[in-house]
Amino acid sequence: MYKQHEKDLEMGTLRNAHSQTTSLEDFFTEAQTIEESIEKINGNIKTIAELHSHSLDLVSNEESLRISHGLDRTINETRLQLIDTKNRIQAMEVENRKIHVSSNSQIRRNRHAALKMKFLNSLKSYQSIEVTYRDKYQQMIERQIRIVNPDATDEDIGAALDNEHGGVFAQAIMKSNRTNEARSVFQAVQDRHADVKKIEKTILELSNLFQEMHLLVDTQAETLDRIEAQMSEAVIHTSQAEKELSGAMGHATSARKVRTSI
Repeated sequence: MYKQHEKDLEMGTLRNAHSQTTSLEDFFTEAQTIEESIEKINGNIKTIAELHSHSLDLVSNEESLRISHGLDRTINETRLQLIDTKNRIQAMEVENRKIHVSSNSQIRRNRHAALKMKFLNSLKSYQSIEVTYRDKYQQMIERQIRIVNPDATDEDIGAALDNEHGGVFAQAIMKSNRTNEARSVFQAVQDRHADVKKIEKTILELSNLFQEMHLLVDTQAETLDRIEAQMSEAVIHTSQAEKELSGAMGHATSARKVRTSI
């Protein structure tokens, strides 16, 4: 569902890019909308960092669940905002390519460049935060594993991080003399492991957005160039046909005059 929604947004961007260019007033209105969207994204990124920080604290199960739901909600909301903002910036860039050089075109390009830079900085900031907290979650998992299995090797910890069902950790519980504590820690490790997987998914999505910011615009520009080339070719052919028709009509007129004089 999410992938289809993203595809629909991108197809809409491409269709809008083929439509008539907007007025300068409409351009500034769209630029303001993008600016506000980036500010909302930055606000969400700050909230996500705060929720990650709270999640690392020793909290009750009820509080942990509340934080987890808050993270999921904010991350999903931010994901959609990022996609929409990316598409708007790309549509603006494609439209700017269609405008002939003028004072207005330079104003548009400068404004677009500033918005694109702000958006890329937001992506970098978000990615940096996710990488930082992924590492902190993994460090917490390592500490929790050593609580019930002080002799755990780096390989044991790595296996626990890679194993969604915690097979290595379950074995540690069976060997531990503190079974109740071990089970409590085991649940905490599972929760942190799920958090790490979610963060890694977000990091991958952010990396893809970076690539799409460049690849999609190039693809759209090539499409526009082909359309403009086809239109120019059609105009040339039409002009040549008109000249040929005009020449033929001229010859016919001359021939009629000759016949009339005879």
